[in-house]
Amino acid sequence: MTTEQQNNRKLKTACLGLGRGMGQLLTLAQDTGLYEIVSVSDSDLAAAEKVARQFNCTAFDDYRQFTLQNNIEILIVAEPLYKCVEHIRAAINKKCHILKLPPTASNFEQATELINLAQKNDVKYITASPYKFAPGFERLADYLKSIDIKQYYFVNICAAFGDEFFQPIISDSLADPKLNGGGALINDCFELLGLVVSNFLLPQQIYALLTNKSSNKKARQFFGEDTVTASLIFKEGLIGTFLASQQTGTGAVAPIRIYGVENNIVVTPNRLAIYDNAGLLIDEHKYPLKPEKCITEMFIDTGRAILEPKQYKLRTSSRLDLGTMALIEAAYLSVKTGMPETLRKIFEMSENEKFSLI
Repeated sequence: MTTEQQNNRKLKTACLGLGRGMGQLLTLAQDTGLYEIVSVSDSDLAAAEKVARQFNCTAFDDYRQFTLQNNIEILIVAEPLYKCVEHIRAAINKKCHILKLPPTASNFEQATELINLAQKNDVKYITASPYKFAPGFERLADYLKSIDIKQYYFVNICAAFGDEFFQPIISDSLADPKLNGGGALINDCFELLGLVVSNFLLPQQIYALLTNKSSNKKARQFFGEDTVTASLIFKEGLIGTFLASQQTGTGAVAPIRIYGVENNIVVTPNRLAIYDNAGLLIDEHKYPLKPEKCITEMFIDTGRAILEPKQYKLRTSSRLDLGTMALIEAAYLSVKTGMPETLRKIFEMSENEKFSLI
């Protein structure tokens, strides 16, 4: 293949599941010039055919036939895995890369299984995370790499999910009626917690509490929560708190506050501000914020890493995704036991994953 042909090559792309505004997502992917949409699939054949006409591609409502008949390079998965995990395994075994809309999987064990299967087949299993490409969070990552982060001793995150909450990709809990009103921790908080893992590595310990709007507080809260609060203990004396809640109001961008000996940081998706300990503003960076741009950057990052792996490296990794899933799993375990739980226990309990980020 000549250099020109390589530069013009596009990934043969298919999509499994067409909820969550997938028509717009596929358009953004195609507009990067790195993807060719060749097939779509949804349990609603009429919906699949409508999107297929837009991209001049094939449509399926049978996920098994969709997987068997298509020779694709990357599969975008928008369906919750409880509906399609066997077809994801089949695609991976056909040497197909996976771009899974968050979260990575239904639980930590399933995530480790699928990521290990992808590694065995020399393909990538990537969790889509346009959140990381929000300019404020990008600036935070760059800033923390330029200083000694050991000076920071407290991280606080507070999020209220509503119409104005910055969430480029709609979560499963809002897209799937069976999950509506529950699973806020794994569905709505995955990308936020991923920022914690990518910038500070894994907490050693977490103590979590969950609740929801139901008047029956004796009912099981596990996976039925719309509100979560947690305390985190990291290495080097760093601690953190996390509070997130679904609500019917407008919501807000989630501020992350980081307190240190020398300065304090406040960051949102479109702003990073640094204050001294007296509360005076030292430095501030503001950026325009468009969800579409974050999604486009994510698609470019993924496409280039697959098409030109020697030149481009993914800005995320399956190990960071596993770390985020381990953090969430430990939080749910803490709710069950009523005790703080270590993330090391999650790795030790896993039959598939012996690697630890701790």
